[in-house]
Amino acid sequence: MFHGNAQWRHIRDTSPSEWADVIEFDAAIRQGNARANASGSRLLGEAFLHRSRVPLSQAPIDHVTAAERAALSIGADEADDLENSIVDGCSPWACRRDADALAQDVLGPAA
Repeated sequence: MFHGNAQWRHIRDTSPSEWADVIEFDAAIRQGNARANASGSRLLGEAFLHRSRVPLSQAPIDHVTAAERAALSIGADEADDLENSIVDGCSPWACRRDADALAQDVLGPAA
């Protein structure tokens, strides 16, 4: 599984020694090795760590993907609400509602 651009940028920007190790590893796996699979056959083609299939040192990791933009477009409060609380709304299968309203519907009006 590939890392996303944000993960690669984080490694590059926060851990230069780890970034150097990753660049070296990426170059080392380019042609695979003699024990690349269970039967000892060499890999066919070239191996890369980035989904663009170019060396990681040349990969477009500064490109912000649509998924990253979407994640950045919601505020911290909204992200916290989505992560930790009941959010009103419906899907094709069920509706989520406020816990107090749900209790009133099930148990009758609150006293």
